[in-house]
Amino acid sequence: MIDKTFAFILKELDDFLKRLYPSAEAHAVMSSLTNLDGTLPLGIENKLILTLVNVERESAAPATGLARPGNAVRVAPPLNLNLFILVTAHFGANYLEALKFLSAALAFFQSNPVFSPHSGPAFPEGLDKLSLDMVSLDMQTQNYLWSNLGGKYMPSVLYKARMLNIQTGRIAERVPVASGSAVGM
Repeated sequence: MIDKTFAFILKELDDFLKRLYPSAEAHAVMSSLTNLDGTLPLGIENKLILTLVNVERESAAPATGLARPGNAVRVAPPLNLNLFILVTAHFGANYLEALKFLSAALAFFQSNPVFSPHSGPAFPEGLDKLSLDMVSLDMQTQNYLWSNLGGKYMPSVLYKARMLNIQTGRIAERVPVASGSAVGM
């Protein structure tokens, strides 16, 4: 589900950028900011780079439901995740171009703070809603982040994609219910 959500956000952002700045080439790509050996990945120059920098669990209550009269099942609670996505403008020495594309990304996320199945057919199946909130980092935290990523600071912004819900629907337990009573766990 993480991959589908990430790909959806990337495609929506890139489509938005292509409407502003027509090009046959992608304006936004998914990538790490550096390779393990410290070199830059190929194909990220003059692009906005989306990088997953953290996955956070959000707690949820157990889910239950009736399978048929007289029986109830308990399924494992869904795993609710928040994804932290760093949007970096990598335009080398062309700093104004980096700021232009970063501004466009900010405009995209400001005008599309929430996606749902009604957003279009490309919305990931199994996802109820996806909201994107900008995260403000103080200078020290930003320094730690960039140090951990192994890169030199570039114009960037961090977003929190809220409530990616992973639920297999696998039955964890069958619970007998007396006839006529309601299930409420």
